[in-house]
Amino acid sequence: MAHHESIEVSIIGFNSLVREGICRILSESEFKDHRFFSTYEAACNTTAEVGLAIVDVKSSEGFLHDLAQLKTSLPDARIVLMVDSFDFKQMVEAFHCGIHAYLLKEIGAGPLIDCLRLVNNGEKVLPSILLQHLPNTQMISENQAEVQVQLSELLSEREIDTLRCLVMGYPNKVIAYRLDISEATVKVHVKAILRKLMVQNRTQAAIWAVNQGLVTNAGEFREYRDRVGADVLSPAIIDQITSKAPSLALASSF
Repeated sequence: MAHHESIEVSIIGFNSLVREGICRILSESEFKDHRFFSTYEAACNTTAEVGLAIVDVKSSEGFLHDLAQLKTSLPDARIVLMVDSFDFKQMVEAFHCGIHAYLLKEIGAGPLIDCLRLVNNGEKVLPSILLQHLPNTQMISENQAEVQVQLSELLSEREIDTLRCLVMGYPNKVIAYRLDISEATVKVHVKAILRKLMVQNRTQAAIWAVNQGLVTNAGEFREYRDRVGADVLSPAIIDQITSKAPSLALASSF
């Protein structure tokens, strides 16, 4: 097993029973050191340095105001919000406040640790249920069959699989694992994708894929979500989703 340097995690909110459960989960990882704050206010008033923080969201009432104060008091904190149920509008506003992850409390122990590692490395993580709430008018081409034909004419099947992984923000090592190929082969596929799509980088390729309707529905990534429980999207894709928040919120039915 690879050795990980111990990382301190601040746990804000939650009742004592839940805090104890979180600590037991984290004790099996590098996130062994814990600091507790029973309220947002207590965390805001601390003089200690807060890096990675798991924050409880019990209700939406006054939540954004409290979160804004928390980020003002702890500007360098990488905040992982844990919520009881998915709320698209709340998620978008929370990312605008500067959080790094928005997770459902039903997430498993292993996926939670994986998400914390990603956040600690600067990634942003969203719940996989998000893909079920994105309205078709924003994320899917009007003629999906035609799009798939065009893609198959432009890219090989393996390149399309690789492109899907780019949309999810996976690094080459993860893509290699997901597709059961070598990292060298991944690099070849990525280079070919950039050339064929006539884009400059992975982010542009991912945005192109979303705009072309490559991500059709939640089922596209079910295999990945069953293992991970949350999706990591590239920062540009997150920005694109949150920038469309007003129209998306109006179009959705939840």
